[in-house]
Amino acid sequence: MSYQAEVGVVGAGPAGARAAELLAAAGVSTLLVDPKVPWEKPCGGALTASTFEHVPALSEVRALARPVPSARVELGPHEGFDVRLERPLWILSREALGRWQLARALDAGAQHVPTRVTTIRWEGGAWQLETTDGEIRVAFLVGADGAASLVRRVAAPEFSVELAPTRVSYPPGPGPTLDSVILRFYCGPSGYLWDFPRPDHRSVGIMMVEGSWRRPRLDEEVDLHRLSSDGCARTAPPRAGAVIGTAWNGHGDYRRIAGRRFALLGDAAGLADPLTGEGIQNALRSADLLAQALLNGRAETYPSLARKAFEHEFRVARFLRRAVLESPRGLRIIERAMSSRSSYALVAATLSALTEHDLRAHGFLGRWVRAYRTGRSRAFSGARPQVLCSCGCRAHPGEGKTAAA
Repeated sequence: MSYQAEVGVVGAGPAGARAAELLAAAGVSTLLVDPKVPWEKPCGGALTASTFEHVPALSEVRALARPVPSARVELGPHEGFDVRLERPLWILSREALGRWQLARALDAGAQHVPTRVTTIRWEGGAWQLETTDGEIRVAFLVGADGAASLVRRVAAPEFSVELAPTRVSYPPGPGPTLDSVILRFYCGPSGYLWDFPRPDHRSVGIMMVEGSWRRPRLDEEVDLHRLSSDGCARTAPPRAGAVIGTAWNGHGDYRRIAGRRFALLGDAAGLADPLTGEGIQNALRSADLLAQALLNGRAETYPSLARKAFEHEFRVARFLRRAVLESPRGLRIIERAMSSRSSYALVAATLSALTEHDLRAHGFLGRWVRAYRTGRSRAFSGARPQVLCSCGCRAHPGEGKTAAA
């Protein structure tokens, strides 16, 4: 079976489905190519309040999401403090989000081709896609196929993004009910563990910079976390692996995210946040920018639009990543936040700024002042012996010397 269209979008995640919807609604013949949408992607699955403001139609899925108003920042099992976010995160199943987005793209006039693309080549002035079910020929190709993008490897072979490996488990059964997300930070490797309460299960995962820990170490850390939370590791849960494409490497020259009759969106373009790895809102924003450029007949403006939209945020996030995740100073600030009002306000303001994708200086200062005036660190500590890494910060058992030593 063969297909032809003006635009072919490979990948029906947030970026791809959004681009297909916008283009098809404007009368552009659009194919959305994805063999498995909707599916449950291994990730946190959080939508920020600002995401709903960016895409008002998302209010249709708010009823399927769970509002989470706070974050629990951990230095190790049962040791850390709670932070109330200025606005809640909304956490939902990625399968539910994918089903809703696909329906909107189809209603707008896009055609879904449920097949896997195996090879891509430029031929006769168009893109030729070989799939498991036939051929697709499109005039313009959109790569929204994730961090390990086939479109990027073919259309922009010299463009590389940082791949942050992620391991996730989905504990079966109800398990402990969480009222907040959990973020655990480590001494040494650049990354963090999360525990997000989905509407029907918990998503427990860990993300590390490539080369920090191998898969067995990532799995072990997820299991240690689950063992520390009310015995939820009695049964082996399903596991999943993924990579996140962040703007840590490869950016500065945004011209690489587009080229001869092609463009890259979301993780395929390395547009996930380089500090948090969060990518849904940026994926949607990139789809809007590309649709704007294409519908104005100026596809070549997409890279400059992306630079204007993302680079300041990424520059600040890269600085925070070096200062917080890759420096002992960051861990010391988190430690002090358990007892210091000013340090607590700094952490609280940073978390709220990151979840809102608002890293402007004056906005951050306002958040710090509000957190300092109204917020108090609700520290907690378990009965397990304190553990120290060689650098002196707290960590989990088995990594360094116990304090008693």
